[in-house]
Amino acid sequence: MASRVDGDPALWNPSQVASWMNSFEDGRYSSLVIQMKAFSGRQILDLTDPQWARIQPTQLSNSLRYTLLGMHQVVSANFPRLDVDGSTDTESTLQYHATGSPKTTPESGRGAKTKQIERIKPCEFPPMLARPNWVVILSLVLLIIGAVLAFAVFPNQLKEQGWPSSRILTVSSIPLISVVFTYVHIWLALFMTFYPLEYFGIWQFPGTNMGVCGWQGIVPFKGEKMARMAVRIMTSQLLDVREVFSRIDPKQVSKELEPILFSTIRDIVETMALKYNPSLWSVLPTSVKDEIVEKVKEEAPKHIEEMMVEIKEHIDDVFDLEDMVVSNMMKDKQLLVNMFVTCGYQELAFIRNSGAAMGFIFGVLQMILYLAAPNLSVYIVFPAFGLLVGTLTNWLALKMIFEPVNPRKILCIKLHGLFLRRQQEVAAMYGFMVAKDVLNAHNIIESILKGPASDKLFELVYANVQQSVNAGTAVADRIVSIGIGKDTLNSIKDDITDLVVQKFPDSLRHIEGYTMVALDLENTLRSKIGALSFHDFERLLHPVFEEDEWKLVLMGGALGLALGFLQTAYETH
Repeated sequence: MASRVDGDPALWNPSQVASWMNSFEDGRYSSLVIQMKAFSGRQILDLTDPQWARIQPTQLSNSLRYTLLGMHQVVSANFPRLDVDGSTDTESTLQYHATGSPKTTPESGRGAKTKQIERIKPCEFPPMLARPNWVVILSLVLLIIGAVLAFAVFPNQLKEQGWPSSRILTVSSIPLISVVFTYVHIWLALFMTFYPLEYFGIWQFPGTNMGVCGWQGIVPFKGEKMARMAVRIMTSQLLDVREVFSRIDPKQVSKELEPILFSTIRDIVETMALKYNPSLWSVLPTSVKDEIVEKVKEEAPKHIEEMMVEIKEHIDDVFDLEDMVVSNMMKDKQLLVNMFVTCGYQELAFIRNSGAAMGFIFGVLQMILYLAAPNLSVYIVFPAFGLLVGTLTNWLALKMIFEPVNPRKILCIKLHGLFLRRQQEVAAMYGFMVAKDVLNAHNIIESILKGPASDKLFELVYANVQQSVNAGTAVADRIVSIGIGKDTLNSIKDDITDLVVQKFPDSLRHIEGYTMVALDLENTLRSKIGALSFHDFERLLHPVFEEDEWKLVLMGGALGLALGFLQTAYETH
């Protein structure tokens, strides 16, 4: 029995790398040791495409690259450990009858319990209180100086002019309160777009994210709809699933699977022979045993290539992109929130800060009205202005993110949606996060293996493996002639097919490294999103927000109205 491949290649030092290359698959990569002798495992995994291109021969270096990437993926993702001989530490989740119909174990059903998912950590959200810039510091200094002059240096002179301390406090507090209120309620509107992830409150109105006294963030509430909309945009404008999967080279897949496949073939053949006729197998010459194994080995790569070609041709039947994206995004709503907050952090912080400026402008206008029309009832001025400021500033803040869609110039000022003007930068971040957390090789392979179309996949795989076994065991006619019988031989073939198909999921997971590089989804998404028109880019992210923006605008108005009544109560008492 071959020894187990241990450890994460990323942790190997140069001598461990060389030792593994000399021993793996009887020294398959030993000819590359001289070229790689100075590299640690981590350095090898981090080599760029041009650096790999300089390592010759190319075919062997590519095989080394994807083998190590696959091993690293398996260890880091906690897949079932695989011995070099092909045996796993955990039972296969899929078992097959000799009839060819798939039998699913309890763990593999779509509605079955899943393993505890590690929660995604929330990314940084622009805090309510940030480090003040020079404008804020200067404003505070001037405010303090004004307060000292009004209340300590010139109180008597101001009182003689009809400006007692109480009146000064009332008038000056109007813009100050407006600044603080607008800053806070705009930040609150932004925060409530994304949080809380689940409804928090007394009683939730069915089908909404609101309740008697509670709220759920718009993005997590609309997460599934948003994910489905994103998939439709992806498939219509960004990704052609067939074109993406056409990048996978069946020959390279065959090479990547060779170490695992070849190491299991002898064990499978021996298992079957010992099961059906142990006495015959024990007396067969080693040369005959080797011929049987070598014949299967010889035929296997060709049939793997043929099977991968067929999977690619039927990718629409065996892979449901929408189900994969939605299910992975909804595993943890924090993922979707992180994507939007990370991409839009600068815009969120800018809008939060602009709340203070908008609050100051509206506060000054309110103060002027208060002074110009002293006979106008405070029961009208403060509540009306509070309602206006709360509603208008929230509306402006939300509009500034995505509008105007196309740049407009008014006098010397260029107006453009804050999110849209950073399209290339956002495209890079969005492409990276989607490729890393959603459309990664692991999720794609797991979706193909366990998604709603997985039955079709295994039917296809079973048919191909059965054909491969039939072709590869033609040499067994000499065994039949000794007396094993055709019926027994057919049973052996069926059992071999069952065993190979059982190992198919774990085998396929070992090409994650190659799949990740071959699909190149990060660069594809970045270039495609970056090339969208401003209108299409806005449609990629904005539609779901639009449906619920009115709630945040209404909330701002309600808070402004409440603050207006508080100001009225202070003024009258």
